[in-house]
Amino acid sequence: MADSAKPEEQPVDDVWKAAAYGNLDRTKDFIQTDPQLVNKPDATGFLPLQWAALNNRVAVATFLIERGAAVNATDNDKQTPLHWACVRGSLPCAELLLRHGARLDQADCRGYDPIHVAAQYGHTGMIYHFKMRWNAEIDSHDSDGRSPLHWAAYKGFPDTVRLLLFADCHIARPDKEGCTPLHWAAIRGKSEAAHILAQAGGVALLEARDAEGSTPAQLATEKGHKSLGFFLANLQARLGKRSFWEEKGMAVVCLSLILGLVVMFVHLIVMAPGMTQMDVHAAGWSWIVVLTSGAGLYFMYTVSYCDPGFLDTGVKGHGNGIEPGSPVVSGKLCRNGYGRVSSNEASSKLNAALNHPELWSGNWGSMCTTCRIIKPWGAKHCGVTNRCVRRFDHYCPWMGNTIGKRNHRNFVVFLCLETVAMAAAFGVALQRLRQGGPTPPQWTYTGVVAFIVCDVAVLFPVLMLTGAQLSQVFRNITTNELSNAHRYQWLKDDNGRFNNPFDRGCQSNTVRFCQVVEDEEEIQRRVVMSVREMGEMLKEKGENMV
Repeated sequence: MADSAKPEEQPVDDVWKAAAYGNLDRTKDFIQTDPQLVNKPDATGFLPLQWAALNNRVAVATFLIERGAAVNATDNDKQTPLHWACVRGSLPCAELLLRHGARLDQADCRGYDPIHVAAQYGHTGMIYHFKMRWNAEIDSHDSDGRSPLHWAAYKGFPDTVRLLLFADCHIARPDKEGCTPLHWAAIRGKSEAAHILAQAGGVALLEARDAEGSTPAQLATEKGHKSLGFFLANLQARLGKRSFWEEKGMAVVCLSLILGLVVMFVHLIVMAPGMTQMDVHAAGWSWIVVLTSGAGLYFMYTVSYCDPGFLDTGVKGHGNGIEPGSPVVSGKLCRNGYGRVSSNEASSKLNAALNHPELWSGNWGSMCTTCRIIKPWGAKHCGVTNRCVRRFDHYCPWMGNTIGKRNHRNFVVFLCLETVAMAAAFGVALQRLRQGGPTPPQWTYTGVVAFIVCDVAVLFPVLMLTGAQLSQVFRNITTNELSNAHRYQWLKDDNGRFNNPFDRGCQSNTVRFCQVVEDEEEIQRRVVMSVREMGEMLKEKGENMV
């Protein structure tokens, strides 16, 4: 990284300013005049190497180290140059210091090591580099018992929270005040960080109490963050054990609605007293109504009870990360969820999971801290089922299940069948109303009109949903991807415009949808490899031109 020029309005009259501004020539002049300045603090107790590290002055830092600057020297607060590099995320300078013996485990007067400082300022990439390149301990605690995860939650850095959780930091460790990271996120009203922690920690973490007996939801409400407090309380109730009616209640309503419309159609339209006998065409369409409705119910059952495409979790028996009833506040949490890994094999698996192209490229949103996996393109964590789903479309309460890769086709077929049934029933009912009969009682017409009103009231929204789903099928895109296209980098080209890597044309998209072809991860690998190869080609071309 090139060192920036010094500001003209600031005279460089000492070695500390020269180091801070990256003025290598002036730094050399001062050191050559007085070699002892290389390790001499300024009036405030700070060293030249600290100023160079703070502002990422790699050339100046290299010169100072060559001239004998101590990489682990401390100021009055016991902070090293590496601490200062972590304040502004000066990764090149931090790497230089580490290669010359800087210590990642050296704490200052408050117990903060460099990882704490990086977490306090939200430098996720720096923490990841320290973990992968230098095998840093990222779950240490300071003098108040707070880990980097506590600080990331307190400051509200969601990406840092994700990485620390994924890297096996203890999600429920209490500090000296009995507060877990979720307590601090709730106190500060950091909604996104709190959401990540609550989803990963589950009911046990939401029920954890601090030294004064307060839960995160209570603290959020007390501090004026009422929406966050309501969310945490609602999530606590939702993540608990759900009864059949809570899980499938809306599906029962949907089933009753379909059966009710079929019964109304048969009794009020087909068998309407006093009406003329139905002709062959009307009778045929009536059979279509009944048969398509019945077939639709079969597909509804398969959608409701089918695996929507759940992805395997990264830790066996992980669940919510904390087993309900575990002694959260005591800090003696069972290690089968979040916390330090208990074996070399588990540690190797963790490092292998962290060594992923999506993370090296800084795509922190690809981590699922609940399922402990790197989500492939199109996958999303479902907050209701609490699992990651391949090609997540949406959670449908009317089905009582998530709509994903493996049941999306049946869901669309269900919509099409019920749409055809209701449209055909509407046509038959209009014909019967127009034909009338020799001596129909008054309530017969009332029944026909009532059925038409009910049928249209259901048909209109279902028809809109069916049209939207078919449109997405033709483009091979999901509801979630359309709604969050601005958030997903893989749905953008190099110029930031929308680009769907799964789109193969209308005909091919439809065929592959009907065949439920699971090729998203292969497409992702192919696209990533193409981008990587193109980058290498451009790099080689540039070197040849030079």
